[in-house]
Amino acid sequence: MKTITWAPGTCKEYDELFESLREQHYADTTHRLWKNYAKGAFKNVAALTIHFDDNDIPEVCSSTTQRDCWPKDVYRIHNRVWKANNKKHFLRKVSPSMGHSAVSQIEWLRNNTNCQLYFISRQTDNWPDWMIEHFKEYSIEFKTDNYMYLTCPNECDDTCWQRIIYNGDLELLQEWQRR
Repeated sequence: MKTITWAPGTCKEYDELFESLREQHYADTTHRLWKNYAKGAFKNVAALTIHFDDNDIPEVCSSTTQRDCWPKDVYRIHNRVWKANNKKHFLRKVSPSMGHSAVSQIEWLRNNTNCQLYFISRQTDNWPDWMIEHFKEYSIEFKTDNYMYLTCPNECDDTCWQRIIYNGDLELLQEWQRR
């Protein structure tokens, strides 16, 4: 099992593999969020991640993103996550592939950026406490609050307002549009 996180354009082999896996996932129009995996959805990417299983087969892919509608030095990890393999449903805890991907992305941010706060967001309400509890197994301490934060630049689109779990400089949350 290994997890690789890199900046796009710095490793041709992984860039090509990630793009191939992205194209396969995007082509699956039966997935309810398939449009989220269009090539244009990756334009704000700071880093890409692939988690490989024990047989060196890609299991989970995701990205780390930064956007202008967030405070400076804030990054979203576990952005555009999809399971390339091992598509188990209803896990009782955060899977090792997801846990190791988050650890890898956080480490990459520490070594390559001036990240002051990282977060994970989703549109639903039922996930923050569960994820906070289970990410502790990977020594990641997240917090949450009762706000929804602007996660994409269209504040008129309700899907752009999402719950987040976060770690870092809490003062940055005061600079972020929220409701």
